[in-house]
Amino acid sequence: MTKRILAVLLVVAFGLTAAAAFAADAKTTGKVLSIEENTIKIEIQGDKPSWVKKNAPVKFEGTVGKVLEVSAEGVTPVVITVKTKKAGSVKEGEAITFQKGTSTAGC
Repeated sequence: MTKRILAVLLVVAFGLTAAAAFAADAKTTGKVLSIEENTIKIEIQGDKPSWVKKNAPVKFEGTVGKVLEVSAEGVTPVVITVKTKKAGSVKEGEAITFQKGTSTAGC
C-alpha cells in the first residue's frame, strides 16, 4: 500500500513539473513596428503574457534582450520596446516570436 501511494505521489509530482515547464516555455508572437539602433518596438498579437513588464528578460531566436517599455494597461494592441544587441537582424513588418528569458541578476 505504501508503495502505491509513493508511486502516485511521484507521478503527480512529475506531472506538475512537466506542466510548469511547458507553461514557462510558452512563446509569444508579435509584429516588428520599428527598429532604432539597439531597440525594437513589437506589437504583441493576442493577449499580453503576465511576464511581459518593464526590465523583464526576453529570449528571441538566436539572441536575448530586455523589455524597456510596455504600453499602458487597457491600450490595444500592446506595444513593447525591447533592447537587444541584434536589433539590426530583424526587419520592420516581419513576424517575430519571443519568450521569457532567464534572469541575469547576480551575474
